[in-house]
Amino acid sequence: MNVGPLSAALDAVARDTPARLAVVDGGHAIRYAALARDSRRLAALLAAQGLAPGDTVGLTIAAEVPHLLASLALLRLGCRQVTLPRRDPPQMRAAMASRLGLVALLGEQAADALPAGRMLHVDADRIARDAALDGAPLPPAPAGGGLVFGSSGTTGRAKLMLVTEAMIAAQAEALRAHGRVFHRALSHEANHAKRLQLRSIAIGGTEVLAGPPMEGGLAALCRRHGIDRVHLSPSRAEALLDEAGGRIAAAWPAATRIFSTGGRVPQALRRRLAAELAGPFHVHYGATETGTVSLAEPGEHEAEPETVGRAVQGVSVVVVDERGVALPPGEPGLLRIRSAGVIAGYLDDSAATQRSFRDGWFQPGDVGRITAQGRLVLAGRADEMMNLGTIKIFPAEIEATAEGFPGLVDCAAFATHGGALGDIPMLAVVARDGFDPAALLALCRARLGLRAPRRVVVVPSLPRNAQGKVLRRELAARAPP
Repeated sequence: MNVGPLSAALDAVARDTPARLAVVDGGHAIRYAALARDSRRLAALLAAQGLAPGDTVGLTIAAEVPHLLASLALLRLGCRQVTLPRRDPPQMRAAMASRLGLVALLGEQAADALPAGRMLHVDADRIARDAALDGAPLPPAPAGGGLVFGSSGTTGRAKLMLVTEAMIAAQAEALRAHGRVFHRALSHEANHAKRLQLRSIAIGGTEVLAGPPMEGGLAALCRRHGIDRVHLSPSRAEALLDEAGGRIAAAWPAATRIFSTGGRVPQALRRRLAAELAGPFHVHYGATETGTVSLAEPGEHEAEPETVGRAVQGVSVVVVDERGVALPPGEPGLLRIRSAGVIAGYLDDSAATQRSFRDGWFQPGDVGRITAQGRLVLAGRADEMMNLGTIKIFPAEIEATAEGFPGLVDCAAFATHGGALGDIPMLAVVARDGFDPAALLALCRARLGLRAPRRVVVVPSLPRNAQGKVLRRELAARAPP
């Protein structure tokens, strides 16, 4: 049977170092030999149940290890797979299944069943015991399999894309230099988490799952298992510091690096991490369409507080104007990205493909600049830019001004429409007792002038999607007149 590069990498590690740990789940360790064997067994079982190369299969499996096993088995079969998490409403899952022409759904319980596709169950324990599956034949797997990811869908219908094994293998190289033992504080059902998990397999790495709570929390988990890197959202990184109460440096292993993921990292949080954390902190920038684009190393945050670092190995980034002409260092414009890990286009949206993919480059809609030192600095998304008359305003510049203000917990800038004036900037804040909105507004006006928000609106929480991105349109809809 022909296998893709990720499956081949898994088999090679299982053959050469069978006892190497692939996954540590609490007190249970899964070695590469067992992961390769059981994924082949499940692939054989699914083939016997009628699944064939090119079929699109859904996954509604909340348990981490069975989900990984099912994902690897489907890659061996050359099937396309899409995660349909149970947290999504049934109507949303059914609509996605219909849109993709789902052939089957791999689930854990009868309630997971959908109108489209057969329901198949995955019993990881049974597969591990069933040696009779070892000799079962597998069909040849032609090119075309992979993982179907959806964009966040903050502006409407989600865009769907196929990420192949070859793309994941190419993206894995960006993290090879940053250690082989990792932990992520994201659900495996999220796009980025799933990609991290499979990248780890591609380089023969070890993933340490959270398991049951342990004394000492995340720092103790990292120390026990020799974790090289931890992937956290900015909000989770801040919570980690809050939980430690200024004492994290004493407990945190010096060799464990923290990688941000899932959103902009405020300057105040960068400064706090540098001051309180003994280990290095990295800012990650990427997209579902591209995987990792750039990483800011620990020493770069002070030199350029808003940088997302330099492009990682194998990734090219340029800044162009609206005509597609490359701009010199320091000039802001639209980002374009190219690498072997970038998708070719969207599955069923030719108009969106034409807008975002040009001359072999992917244009994510982000505005930024590249400094003379080669560091990438983001201004924001082009579709989030506010136009107040002739003044162009990005939410990030307002948020960066507000961050660190006494009593401020979280904030997000957004626009309301002001008729002939255009977009009116506003600032939504989550705050503690004693917060002074008038004083924050005065500070913004002093520093930003006409770019300052016209009003500070205190809200109980910021609306976010599953990937943690702020839903600015929802804030605008909720804003008082």
